[in-house]
Amino acid sequence: MTKPKESICITKPKVSIVKVEQPEGNAQFMTGKYVRDANDVQKIKTAVGKAIELSIGSLDSIIKEGQTVLIKPNLAFQAPPESFAVVDPRTIEAVVSYVKENSKASKVFVGDNPSLGLHVGRAKPAFKDSKMEEAAYLGGADKVIYFDETDVVPIEIPNAKVFKHATVFKPFLDADVVINLPKMKVHLAGTVTLGLKNWNGIIPNCHPDTQQQGAHRIELGQKMSDLYKIRKADLVIVDSIIGMEGQGPHAGTPIEMNLILAGTDTVAVDSVAAAVMGFEPMEIPAIRCAGTEGLGEIDLKKIDVLGNSIDSVMKHFKRPNGDPIGMYAGLTCCMQQTCPGCFVNVRGALDSFANSGIDMKTFLEKSGEIVVIAGGVPDFEPELCIDKNVFICGDCWELFPSADKVREGAKLANSVTYYPGCAPVYIFAQLNADLQKLAATCYTFPCPK
Repeated sequence: MTKPKESICITKPKVSIVKVEQPEGNAQFMTGKYVRDANDVQKIKTAVGKAIELSIGSLDSIIKEGQTVLIKPNLAFQAPPESFAVVDPRTIEAVVSYVKENSKASKVFVGDNPSLGLHVGRAKPAFKDSKMEEAAYLGGADKVIYFDETDVVPIEIPNAKVFKHATVFKPFLDADVVINLPKMKVHLAGTVTLGLKNWNGIIPNCHPDTQQQGAHRIELGQKMSDLYKIRKADLVIVDSIIGMEGQGPHAGTPIEMNLILAGTDTVAVDSVAAAVMGFEPMEIPAIRCAGTEGLGEIDLKKIDVLGNSIDSVMKHFKRPNGDPIGMYAGLTCCMQQTCPGCFVNVRGALDSFANSGIDMKTFLEKSGEIVVIAGGVPDFEPELCIDKNVFICGDCWELFPSADKVREGAKLANSVTYYPGCAPVYIFAQLNADLQKLAATCYTFPCPK
């Protein structure tokens, strides 16, 4: 007699989408003034609780009595809440407060490291300026941990494809439970930055080095997938109160969402969040790489979306444009054979510079024209650099046949600034800073030559 086949029950990962009752402070926040209102924090906290209940039932399912919990937010840069580049302080306070009140954790910590630590702030000032530190303690956090002031542990990442050797901040490894708290926003290099991309903060930032700056070129999505193999989050909560669209993660514009998303499968949560933003999950390099490697569920049909449906809350976020070529007359970008490591970060720097309020026409008239070079430039003419301010990005330009032309052009320039590294992600901040210095000098006309 043939035995009946046993049925195999495959449980879908759960991702919750919960609407937040309209925060009163959003109106001022959206126009550039962060306001903490206790009622708003409570509204967010209520949504956090509902999102957690829908996705995992209770915090007791992931936090056992006496365990330590690390909440890892997206600190991003040394930036104020009004930048919308960092997690909303109200969400930090709400999440910390909920975990403290609804779990048996012995300690609840909040810790992170800014992505461009040397150039846009260390963790301590970044936590202060973002108001996340204040919010964490208002929520009852036992300690805010500045990752860049802690020990690191070298790790060989199992089954990694491009990012095989990591130096990981010890508090991230020591915590019994890790809650990933990313911000819903777009990203020049990663298309969006959500839970997977938020793991870039678990490794240190030195310039140039092979950690935060390493594998930050066209393989960035695979790097995030590799980092996820070090340790998966026990819970992901996406701060989607006010997202960022456009030229994120630094120069985008706010978009009001009033949502909290939660789940235990980071790939699934990111897939749903991307869909809420109007993207297909396969469009996002980090989600695509992690999903196809089997690190989580990328197929929306195989994810149990609870609470609100994706369609009922979706907004089409403006997509980031990472191309710096042709932005301004008199500012020439020579980048014919250039990977995103330099390409999008030059664009990021130019976005920040343009948004600083400097009149570009006046600046270029006084400073002289600007030439930015990266990668191979087979059609480059050295004469383009005569009496101009030249900025040369990365290392690989020296490996191309056009290197001698670039060297010749540098000799003809008024000034030359080099940014070594591959990828020199810090140019995102440093090129902007150097242009600002040039502008400050040249606005005291005549500009020194």
